Amino acid sequence: MPRRSWKWLVLTIALGPFLGNKLCQADSLEMKEIKLPPLQLSGKPASAHTQGLEVVEDKFFVTARRDDVRPRRALLLRTGVSERHWDFWDITPIDPTGGASGLDHPGGMQSDGKRLWIPIAESKPKSRSIIRVFPVAAMVADAPLKAEFEFPFNDHIGALAVATDHGLVFGANWDTEVVYVWDMKGHLTRTLTGQEVRIRGLGIAGLDKSAGVAIQDWKAMGDRLFASGLSKTPASGPISSRSQFVSFTGFSEANFQRKPVALPLYEGIELAREAMTISDGFVYFLPQDLGESNRLFKVPFRILAGTSGD
Repeated sequence: MPRRSWKWLVLTIALGPFLGNKLCQADSLEMKEIKLPPLQLSGKPASAHTQGLEVVEDKFFVTARRDDVRPRRALLLRTGVSERHWDFWDITPIDPTGGASGLDHPGGMQSDGKRLWIPIAESKPKSRSIIRVFPVAAMVADAPLKAEFEFPFNDHIGALAVATDHGLVFGANWDTEVVYVWDMKGHLTRTLTGQEVRIRGLGIAGLDKSAGVAIQDWKAMGDRLFASGLSKTPASGPISSRSQFVSFTGFSEANFQRKPVALPLYEGIELAREAMTISDGFVYFLPQDLGESNRLFKVPFRILAGTSGD
């Protein structure tokens, strides 16, 4: 990945041995802050609510909801650390009459190696979505982008993880109260609810329904699934972080393994608030909305997941 402007940071992160779902001692963590270009669309300053992040070759792809126009629009954006601009495509679905569909909330996404899988939903829980699959090779700046295929779904899907090796797509709904599993043709093969979700430390867990992690973005790599999001457990103090990076092995199996890492705050920012991806041995977080000033954070994958990354 070509480098542009960054600075080194040393933060505190909860690491050490994992005991079930519990975190142990803290240690120091090195992290790079990488500057991205200001968001300008069609030559004008713009703002957008960040949702998903993916790296394809040397480019960062971001899904975001444009909030400075009405009706709001679902966007796919692209830039690089050596670039000064963003390419963008309006991926808002159109209803059968040709009008706005109300599906303006793109979510966490992942590439299958050739295509980006992107959920686009209404901006409210228990609503509806369309899963759209776009070929990366067809993404030409300033040219319309057409989905290779798509399928509707009757829930708000906030993040997708594509397990290409297994031919599966995992979808987390609003607050990760339900996890859906489809095959690569869009056929639903499994639904995880209730206890199946709670024992994985996701959604609304525990007797007081306050624990669990609401997934913001997640990525499948081989037999492992990596999720980032905010714990629903109330922070223990005014400067406590709720951000977690969670590693799963055999997520769908009864004997799955789960390793959570509590991420630190940086300048009061929850690192796992929005987008995350994994590439070339690093985890990238894009926790803030896009606007006049943009940055992401780069952390060694081996520190968070206890192994080397792809």
